[in-house]
Amino acid sequence: MKQLFNALIYRVYSGIIFILFISAGDLVFAEEIRGRVTDEGSGNPLAFVNILVEGTQRGTMTDIDGYFSIKINEKESRLQLSYVGYFTQVYEISPNTDFHHISLFSKPYELTEVLVFSGENPAHRIIRNVINRRKQNNPERLASFSYKSYNKTTGTLDRNFYLDRFQISGDSIDYRMAETLDERHLFIMESVTERKYRFPNLDNEKIIANRVSGLQNPLFTMLATELQSFSFYDNYITLMGNDFLSPLNRSAFSRYFYQLEDTLYQGRDSVFVISYEPRQETNFEGLKGVLYINNDSWAIQNVIAHTPDNADGGLSFRIQQKYDKPDGKNWFPVQLNTDIESIQPGSTASSGFLPIKIQGRSYLTDISVNHPLSRSDFSVFAIDFDPGANVISQDQWSVYRIDNLSVTEKNTYRFMDSLGLEHNFERILNSVEPLVFGELPMGKLNLILNDVYRINSYEGHRIGIGLQTNRRFSKRFALGGYYAWGTRDKQRKYGYFGEITIHKNYDLKLGGSFSLDVKERGTPAFRETGFSFVNDLIQNYYSNTRDINRETKLYLSFRTWQGFLHGQISASRGKTWWNDAYYFVSTNNDLDYRQYRYSEAALRLRFSYGETLMNTPLRILQLPSRFPVVYLNVIKGFDNIAGGEFDYLKLESRTDVSYPIPLLGDQRWIVEAGWADRADIPWPLLYTASAADRRGWLASPFNFGTMGLNEFMADRYFAVFFQHNFQSLLFRTPLWQPELVLITNVGWGSIRSTQNHIYTGIKSWEKGYFESGFAINKIFPQRWVRNIILGFSPGVEFLYRYGPYRFNRTTENISVKMSLLFSI
Repeated sequence: MKQLFNALIYRVYSGIIFILFISAGDLVFAEEIRGRVTDEGSGNPLAFVNILVEGTQRGTMTDIDGYFSIKINEKESRLQLSYVGYFTQVYEISPNTDFHHISLFSKPYELTEVLVFSGENPAHRIIRNVINRRKQNNPERLASFSYKSYNKTTGTLDRNFYLDRFQISGDSIDYRMAETLDERHLFIMESVTERKYRFPNLDNEKIIANRVSGLQNPLFTMLATELQSFSFYDNYITLMGNDFLSPLNRSAFSRYFYQLEDTLYQGRDSVFVISYEPRQETNFEGLKGVLYINNDSWAIQNVIAHTPDNADGGLSFRIQQKYDKPDGKNWFPVQLNTDIESIQPGSTASSGFLPIKIQGRSYLTDISVNHPLSRSDFSVFAIDFDPGANVISQDQWSVYRIDNLSVTEKNTYRFMDSLGLEHNFERILNSVEPLVFGELPMGKLNLILNDVYRINSYEGHRIGIGLQTNRRFSKRFALGGYYAWGTRDKQRKYGYFGEITIHKNYDLKLGGSFSLDVKERGTPAFRETGFSFVNDLIQNYYSNTRDINRETKLYLSFRTWQGFLHGQISASRGKTWWNDAYYFVSTNNDLDYRQYRYSEAALRLRFSYGETLMNTPLRILQLPSRFPVVYLNVIKGFDNIAGGEFDYLKLESRTDVSYPIPLLGDQRWIVEAGWADRADIPWPLLYTASAADRRGWLASPFNFGTMGLNEFMADRYFAVFFQHNFQSLLFRTPLWQPELVLITNVGWGSIRSTQNHIYTGIKSWEKGYFESGFAINKIFPQRWVRNIILGFSPGVEFLYRYGPYRFNRTTENISVKMSLLFSI
């Protein structure tokens, strides 16, 4: 037995020595081959190309930027390269070459569905395994993670576009443009961010280094952090606000065609290369590309995805993602690419087409997974900016960068920095940025655009001016005021305010205001945020009767609960009066009132779970989430306090929710409700049904389109506005993608007593109000919208009024209006 044991030990040691000998031989003769693989036609790098040492199973794969390295011994001289959509190539290794440039030739490649599988498509089984493991493999489902990211974004124009045009036209301007683009980009920006995440909703990303050619303003950098798609495991892949059905959605099998292209071997693991594209005769927002699936946990190892070609032009997106296991257990993104290109429309396209190309690159390092993070490690801002991020030394940038800047990138910085100083780009951007938020800087003051011009059916053209101090005046104090006059109501309005910022991180502000203005009768005032040209100038065109209101108010605004909850506590007093034929009769006497005084305290809340807060040097930006936005008002009126004449309590709420439905489009619901504890108070303190004037010509979404102005009043009401947008799923051509929208609006309201209110035709709507119909949006090709009508996409809306409050004549129940969307 002992001899047998010794023999076994001898054989084991002999085997180990033999392996070490072979390995030593490899080490002695090993040579590292480094290079890059690109497309022969475009010169673009090719990510995830499979490279094998010919005659062996040893190999590697190019990274996202097309780079690779592999070790060979002295007897090995050829590499075999294979890639989906390209001809397989055998590359002869040239001796004494430090860096190998290898080009692959694309082949006419089109996925085909004319394949007969003996049983199930083998790709389906693999995709189902990936879908079943999505929660386990999705990095945003981890308990926590943190990483540092180096990001680089460049913007340029397509040099080949101008060379091709030069060859056709012979115009020297095109040739000079191509030469210029060969020397430098239009812009380049770099950033380094530190991100911390704890499931399910604690997420902070801080920019610790920032450089933008010609600028120092970090806004572009902060927005660029939202450009990259972090994970490919969601049901929808969102790229610049566009939702694309993921090939890993459970509903995708009927819409996508999958094909197992290859099986690669990496040690003990198998990597399945699966191509996918929308099936023929299907109509949905889909992607084309390749998935590299590792059988270790059935996880994504690499992703390539891009949007199908669009003959109508627009933007094309391409993303590439590379995953690894930094902790040896969990798959996590390590490289992220996003490319955006403008696509030239057909032959009738505008001569002003610009072949824009934007490339975003992110490299993740210092990745830590499932380490403990406490709530105190996170601020309310999802994206924050370090004040010292703009003063990083070149030596420190050299540490942060994954690779040295190219000559073209250095030229871009050199040229744009000097140009920026000469033309003061920083000042121009600081003036343009506020325009997005409805403000025009004028030294230490901002002109408030919403106060310059508005139009509605009551005031007519409201013309005025509004000014407010900006951060050049003070970072803590703000003062402002406005003056306006309406061409139809012939009334002047004015107001002013002052406030102090107590704590910026919590948006804690204490202020006071005075206003003499008109206020829509019986309409709740929810705490809306931001400026919207479409909302302020179009959707609010129709207006019920407006009452004149003089008010003095003190308020404290705040943000809490990770920034998701935004609120205001206020105390106000004022006087309201009106000029129409409405009279209020007090319960205590027979006098007819056309005015009243009030004194009230109010709490107004806005809750938006998952909303992203971006803390810029100039302001706090809000990026919307996919979760419902909930508004709540609690208003208490006081009698015989501060001049108030009525004691009342009002509760008001609004919920706005929108979400995609796989392969069916998007749905949006708005639910509103209001309740007053008494009906014997003036109509302005009660509620008026939200109407869009059935005789009007312009559609006002999420209002009752077939209802007349001031038609219904209530002391309690409930309304539901519903729209389902099929997008272009029902009908689509390469040049025309109209959208069908189904609409239903339902409401109910009652008033416990009408004897206090004298008004011709006054009525409640306790029997229920109903209207339904549809809209056809984007009735013109998007090319016309972009080039002719400045992005406004017209449509048509049809609504029909039915139920207890329908009119006897059918034609009076029908509303046909023009709709307007802003669409690029």
